[in-house]
Amino acid sequence: MAELFGTPHLTQVLEELGREVAEQYKNNLRESGHATRPDHLINSIETRVVVDDKSYKVVMDLNDYWKYLENGTKPHWPPVDAIRSWISYKPVLPRPGRDGRLPTPNQLAYLIGRKIAREGTTGTHDFEEARDETVARWEQRIREALVEDVRAWLTAIVTR
Repeated sequence: MAELFGTPHLTQVLEELGREVAEQYKNNLRESGHATRPDHLINSIETRVVVDDKSYKVVMDLNDYWKYLENGTKPHWPPVDAIRSWISYKPVLPRPGRDGRLPTPNQLAYLIGRKIAREGTTGTHDFEEARDETVARWEQRIREALVEDVRAWLTAIVTR
């Protein structure tokens, strides 16, 4: 299907919106302490506007594990190596066991894994909050950009 008319204003506003959602998401991750690997998830975030025959979409590309952070997980045994790595990035302070001794990093990784295996994880909803807060502020600008594009299209038709 051919594009009815160009939408440079709408496209520009949606690109700006995408960048702002990404920045707010990065801030939410930092502030909540959920960016567990320094800059790993944050540096992977990129946005783009995708236009097809029927829609305009602001798409965010980022590391796949964001969805587990965002939505949580069902109970499962996580990879112990990943937990050990996480422990080293996010200073986890172990508590003494019943015998008064602190667990070793391997023991701590096992204990955390066992808890995830029993209970799963809780989602953070950092992205959802960033998206909802930002889009609400941008609705009027989106409408205005679309009006500008329609106005430019009508002007071009009338002046042909």
